[in-house]
Amino acid sequence: MNTINVNSPNQKNRLIAMILAMFLGIFGIDRFYLGKWKSGVAKGLTLGGLGLWWFIDGALLLLDAFLHSLGKDSGIVKDARGQDLRLGLSMYRLKDGRFHRDWFSN
Repeated sequence: MNTINVNSPNQKNRLIAMILAMFLGIFGIDRFYLGKWKSGVAKGLTLGGLGLWWFIDGALLLLDAFLHSLGKDSGIVKDARGQDLRLGLSMYRLKDGRFHRDWFSN
């Protein structure tokens, strides 16, 4: 069985990536945060793919954060090393029918 450490200290924060994508994503800043510098440069030079790439990245991060809050461990968006991001939209996530602390857990 493959176990996933949900709050590893080197995991990127899904909420920070989502905020960066919404406000600065047109310049590719969210991609740079996730360590995807090549696509970050391309996204910045094309102004977020003329807005389309910006919208898709923001929507995927929002959907990913929502699904994580509902207990999904493996996310849609990964960082440059292929690791899942951590944290969802709420302080507690619903997993296995129980609420588990998300934002302030170690």
